[in-house]
Amino acid sequence: MENCKGFTLIEVLVASLLIMLGVTGYVTLQSEYVLADAKMDLRSRAAHLAEQKLADLSYFQQLTLSADYPSYQAIANNSGGAITSGEKVVQLSSEQNLHSFYLTWQVQDLYFVDTNFDSQPDKWIKHNQASYPQILPSIPHLKSVKVSVSWINTKGQNKQISMLGSVAPVTIAQSFQVKYLTASAQAAP
Repeated sequence: MENCKGFTLIEVLVASLLIMLGVTGYVTLQSEYVLADAKMDLRSRAAHLAEQKLADLSYFQQLTLSADYPSYQAIANNSGGAITSGEKVVQLSSEQNLHSFYLTWQVQDLYFVDTNFDSQPDKWIKHNQASYPQILPSIPHLKSVKVSVSWINTKGQNKQISMLGSVAPVTIAQSFQVKYLTASAQAAP
C-alpha cells in the first residue's frame, strides 16, 4: 500500500461546508448589526426631536406676550414654540436617505393649591381633579408637557417615544434673557 499525501474529496467537502457555514453566520450577524444600528438611529433621532421640542417650549416662560419674547400662555396642545407639530422629515445618512417622523405634544395645566385648608398650598392639582380650585389664578402655576414622536421602523412597524417635561412661568425681570443680557449685547452696532 502506498502512502498518499493530501486530502480526500470528503475531507475537502467537509472543510468547505464548515467554512461556508461560518461565513454565512458571520454575514447574517453583520446584517443583524446593521438592522439594529438602523433601529437605534431612528430611535435616537426621534428622541432628539422630542428633546428639541421640550427645549423649544422651555423658552416660553414670559408671563406677557411681547414682540421680543414668547409667552407662557401660548403653550397648549400642539401649539406654541418655533417647532410646529406634524410631520418632520429628517436626513439620516445621505441626501437620499430621508425618514419621516410625526411630532405632537399635550399640555396639562397644573395648579398648586391648598387641599387641607390650612392656608398653605400643598398639592399639585390637574383640571377636574378633586380639590380643583373654584377660582383659578390668571395663569397656571406649571404646565406639564408630554412630547410624542412616532415613526415607522425598518420592518414597517409603528413606533413611538414620549418625553415628559414641565414649564414654569417666570416674570420678565427674572428671565434668563434679562438676567444674562449684557450691555454690550444691547448696544447698537
